[in-house]
Amino acid sequence: MKKFLLSIAMALTMFCTVAFASTCEATDVWVDHWNDENVDIYVMDDTICHGTTSSGRWFNVVTKKVQNGRLLRTIDWKFSKYKTDMWRYETSTMDGRHTTAVFPDNGVFRYCMNAIGWSYNTSDGIHCI
Repeated sequence: MKKFLLSIAMALTMFCTVAFASTCEATDVWVDHWNDENVDIYVMDDTICHGTTSSGRWFNVVTKKVQNGRLLRTIDWKFSKYKTDMWRYETSTMDGRHTTAVFPDNGVFRYCMNAIGWSYNTSDGIHCI
């Protein structure tokens, strides 16, 4: 009987540890409003991944495109910077044959750079951290 009660106590302890101590929360963060499409863009902050290679830096993220509170689609973004070139990006909505230069007012880019902790310079010489 003593072993049975001990087993139940251990099982309860393990359950509570897993159920309450290991809570993990992902957040969707509003980063931009695109007036031309009347949509809001949210970064899924738990999807940001980044790295550095000998030829440059990169990061990827998934966003949500929302209109009037309704999810229209998710969009995969891939940002990269080759050596001294400008930052460029490609999304899952593009045809995959080219990348586009990043404008400093791109809310997705700004949020991710800040979340990663990387600084960058804009074309008008402003240093952003």
